[in-house]
Amino acid sequence: MSDIYIGNAGNMQDPQFEDETCFNTFVNELADEITGSCMIPMNLPKKEVRNIVKRAKKWFYKNYEYSVRENFVVLPIELFKTEHFKKSRSFTFEPPRDASGDTIGGEIYSVYGCAPMGANWGGSMDINFTQGDFAIERMMLGGTYGGSKTGAAAENLQYYVINESFFDLARQIIHNPISFQYSQLTHELRFTGETPNKNVVLEVYETIPDCALYSDEAFFRYCAAKIKVSLGQKLGIFGFVLPGNVTVNADLIQGMGESELEAVIEEIKTDEGTDWMMHS
Repeated sequence: MSDIYIGNAGNMQDPQFEDETCFNTFVNELADEITGSCMIPMNLPKKEVRNIVKRAKKWFYKNYEYSVRENFVVLPIELFKTEHFKKSRSFTFEPPRDASGDTIGGEIYSVYGCAPMGANWGGSMDINFTQGDFAIERMMLGGTYGGSKTGAAAENLQYYVINESFFDLARQIIHNPISFQYSQLTHELRFTGETPNKNVVLEVYETIPDCALYSDEAFFRYCAAKIKVSLGQKLGIFGFVLPGNVTVNADLIQGMGESELEAVIEEIKTDEGTDWMMHS
């Protein structure tokens, strides 16, 4: 289960930094895929692979639902009283980074909900018929087996739905929403409305740890395909020849990568259901 981050003036989150073990293992697996476990005498520049993987992560965050996870972030009221907020009316969620400066997961990718503590999803609910003696099951079973007239259970459920719809509409009218904007590029959360007067709860999408993403089969095939495309393009430019005057078919390598890449992208698109949507 994901942690719930409690923000403070010094550090907006508590990231757990990872070493290079996961990345090195992932690169070795990619090298085995490209070279056929060293059947083809060809070395892959680690720096180029790192750049391809870094760009692939950005694409997956936008298009692959399993690369991000939902979480809550609490902003204490003290944050809104700082000089930084008074001047900029914003907070910056600096993403966790490794020794090379690349993000390693735990980045706040998107903020799609913002409400004061105590709102309908912000920690409590003022009106709730689903607790204690007012449980839906008790209401329905009481109408079914309590000796009342036929159809009482259905009527009770109907009244419940109508009342809950009324309360939901009333919250939207009475509740004063907090206006905000979040930039995925700068990681800046800017409040564009009035200043909150209590703790604020954010609903966010955060990126999963890199080790988890590297273990995903779709991500592996995507990166391998991108490397083949890049490798074919570079070899085609220089007319690369292996020892023994063996010529490399750069067009075939690039074509294999492009077809594999197209298959992975199509698989990801068709795997997406209508029950998931990324909010920006």
